[in-house]
Amino acid sequence: MTVETRPWTRADLAPLPEGGNRYEVLDGRLLVTPQPSYGHQRVATDLLFALGAYERRTSLISVVGPGAIPFGDCELQPDLLVLPGVHRDGEWTDLPRPVLVIEVLSQSTRRRDLGVKLGAYRDRLGIPEVWLVDRDARVIHRSRPGQDVLLVQDRLEWSAPGAESPLVVDVRELLARD
Repeated sequence: MTVETRPWTRADLAPLPEGGNRYEVLDGRLLVTPQPSYGHQRVATDLLFALGAYERRTSLISVVGPGAIPFGDCELQPDLLVLPGVHRDGEWTDLPRPVLVIEVLSQSTRRRDLGVKLGAYRDRLGIPEVWLVDRDARVIHRSRPGQDVLLVQDRLEWSAPGAESPLVVDVRELLARD
């Protein structure tokens, strides 16, 4: 018996159950991520709070987590994303491309996040900056288009477009309680 398969699309995501999994589609493949661990969410929340304070200080960005980045028939859902400008509402398809995307690595997503998802964010979507937070190695993989990935283990600075001062993240402190 032959089983016919076809590529997955963003439209196929809507009827999937909401049992704690996160569903993404990249190049016709369904990516299923199980519910994140407490440590994963703790780090993502700490970054969300830091970025939220920076958002209020600069009034130049909008921060959300998790979020969605639809493109063509694909959709990725990073742990956190930062949009240029102030946005209070809207459909994901109507929002601008993020200026920063953050993924917190976990055992089940590590290879995918460091591989095909990083490639999609950086090379295909042209996201100006991607952080892959590696809780095990206690570093942040900082990636920018056209540059080698930089491993940051102490202090990470990032500036929103047009900001007068940067956001400063103490990587050791961020990953110390995990």
